Amino acid sequence: MNHESKIIDMFSRIFELLLLNLLFVLTSLPLITIGASLAALFSVTLKLVKNEESYIIREYFHAFRRNLKPASITFLLFAVISTLFSFNIILALQSTGLLYLITGVLSLIFLILLGVYALYYFPLLARFHCTHAEALRYIPRTIAGKPGLFLMLIAMNLPVLFLCLFSVQTLLFVLIFTLLAGAAGFTYVESIVLNAMTDSLPDGH
Repeated sequence: MNHESKIIDMFSRIFELLLLNLLFVLTSLPLITIGASLAALFSVTLKLVKNEESYIIREYFHAFRRNLKPASITFLLFAVISTLFSFNIILALQSTGLLYLITGVLSLIFLILLGVYALYYFPLLARFHCTHAEALRYIPRTIAGKPGLFLMLIAMNLPVLFLCLFSVQTLLFVLIFTLLAGAAGFTYVESIVLNAMTDSLPDGH
């Protein structure tokens, strides 16, 4: 019975993640709502990891509506700033002047820092409903508290980033995989690591 129960639980979790992925894709279609969709996705997966199951659809849309404005605005800002930094890096690679080199290096540093911040912001927003100032205070604490888990989180995301940048074909592969099931599954695995990293933080304000 115990073995059968585990199998049932496994298929139940797979169904939940497939449902979550469908909700994520549908609510991300306007594109400007991707940030709110990410926050909602993390809100549910973090609860699933902690075995705080609830009604998936209701919880997802509750979190989506709650985070619609802050998460959407933040995502758009991330997209614009990342594009500008990336443009500076490309320009530096195609130029030989010292000024371009310095600009490119600084842009790369800021792009990395922005990436780390983005990696944590949406889960923190989902779990703690925190402001940007609070996120900036929490993020160094989570990294310094468990640097090994931070490196694990980075190692999980680097291959995805590499595939997105390597070629158009690999980018399409990532997009198709995300549309089918990858977003929710990957976020669930990330939530396991993030939950372990943030378990020492306060549960609210």
